[in-house]
Amino acid sequence: MWFVIAVVALLLGVLLLMADRLRDSTGSRDRRRWAALKDWEYLDHDPVLPGRWHYGSIHQGGPGAAHNLVSGSLPGPRGNRRVYVFDHEQAGRISSVLVVVQTLTTLPAAIELRSPLAPLPDDAGLDLLEPVGQRYAFVSDAAEARPMISQRLARAGDAVGDDVELVWAEDTWVLATAPVDASPERIQELLNDLIQVAAALEESGGGPDRGGDDGGAKHDLQADADTPVRNDRDH
Repeated sequence: MWFVIAVVALLLGVLLLMADRLRDSTGSRDRRRWAALKDWEYLDHDPVLPGRWHYGSIHQGGPGAAHNLVSGSLPGPRGNRRVYVFDHEQAGRISSVLVVVQTLTTLPAAIELRSPLAPLPDDAGLDLLEPVGQRYAFVSDAAEARPMISQRLARAGDAVGDDVELVWAEDTWVLATAPVDASPERIQELLNDLIQVAAALEESGGGPDRGGDDGGAKHDLQADADTPVRNDRDH
């Protein structure tokens, strides 16, 4: 009897592993096809890129690595913005799809917009500021972050959707964690929503204007990978 149970458990494990690999392969093909349609760059693996950020899911689970990485640019208010989309691997498993949009100004403080369903941040350097729409704002510097809180930001944060538990901004980036099974269409919607979040932050609290990204739709992913990673927080 125990032998039969062990064999059944083994077969179930093999079937689950095969299903996971099939799903990963399908997701990779979909992401690659989506990148090609937009004339964006695709990279199977980048172990360095996530290390450029410090807050949000990066702090909670570590920088990890980027898989099925897409890099390009999207038009938005005041110019083109660099964007990244990748499957975020942490502790040996894909934890989310990380969707990233560049801001056109340097933000004076980090701000996390967490849904009520999201876990509380484990970063002692973040303080709860106030509700922002349907989300809660945790910030690295209340005095610097308070001017960034606006009705426009609240509307933009709410528009991101309930399936995205965490949106955060730091330095010159706005990031969000999408579900691991998010479709290319859903990711495109989220990119557009994050551009609105970025515009709201720039309007109310951005630092020096960097100007638009005139580098075209393609970006040098290898150059990004060769950029030294800063491990210290630059508050």
